[in-house]
Amino acid sequence: MGTFQDFDSIIKNMGELPPSPIVATKLLELLAKPDLKITELANAVSLDPVVSSRVLRMANSAFYGQQRQVNTVDRAIIVIGQNVLRDLAMEYSLRSAHKTYGLLERRLWEHSIGCAVASRMIADRLTEIDKGEAYLAGLQHHIGKVLMVNRNKDLYKQVVEIVDAGKGELRDVESGFFAYSHEQVGAALLDFWNFPKTIVAVAHYHHDFEKLPEAEEEAAQLCAIVCLASDFCRYFGIGRGKQEKEIDLTMNRGALVLEANPLVVDELLEIFYPAFVKERNLFLS
Repeated sequence: MGTFQDFDSIIKNMGELPPSPIVATKLLELLAKPDLKITELANAVSLDPVVSSRVLRMANSAFYGQQRQVNTVDRAIIVIGQNVLRDLAMEYSLRSAHKTYGLLERRLWEHSIGCAVASRMIADRLTEIDKGEAYLAGLQHHIGKVLMVNRNKDLYKQVVEIVDAGKGELRDVESGFFAYSHEQVGAALLDFWNFPKTIVAVAHYHHDFEKLPEAEEEAAQLCAIVCLASDFCRYFGIGRGKQEKEIDLTMNRGALVLEANPLVVDELLEIFYPAFVKERNLFLS
């Protein structure tokens, strides 16, 4: 049983679930080991032919400029580095959760990548939170939307149309059509997948992180990071189709909780979009 009493009932009511990202979960476990060996990572990557082929393709891409063909998984991991490997596994687990892939799914994916990149930058510059954990929190915070789209894409399109027309708040409309909001669905799925409890909490409370108890300070700080990161994406229209450059990021709820220096926020915003494009293109290679 998860931290939310209705997790079990949500899972039962959401129909067929996407498979657990076993390889990604295993890689996270290995990357936390202080005495990690490359062969352990290579063995884990090799469990999934899609992940291993992507690792090899990335290592041989022009981005890394290798003079000789990289033809083994362990060598490919050395070339791309452990951070990129972790991010690749997480990104793959997110995309593999989609049953279909059209404009709606592309926008969800791009927003998740953008939020992950921004979360990593914000955590690294403004907090003591591990930037890898922040990346994971940003990447998975909207996984509930993916599951809802999988269950009934046409119905979720109606949700988006109503919200875009200004006729309702997202969570209220979602709950009206699906009985649950994307936060509840996402937290239930991540709990079902046995993700870290802090990541489950971010999925559940990223819109209401003030409700988290003091004992969950790390989760609250991660929520604040994701909240600010989400507005970075909103500013550039990532996952939305239109830019909203009139928003004041220094007044973002997350920025206020983090006590972010406005000058630092501006600096991060300036370097964020090129970093997002670079990462997005790397994953599409």
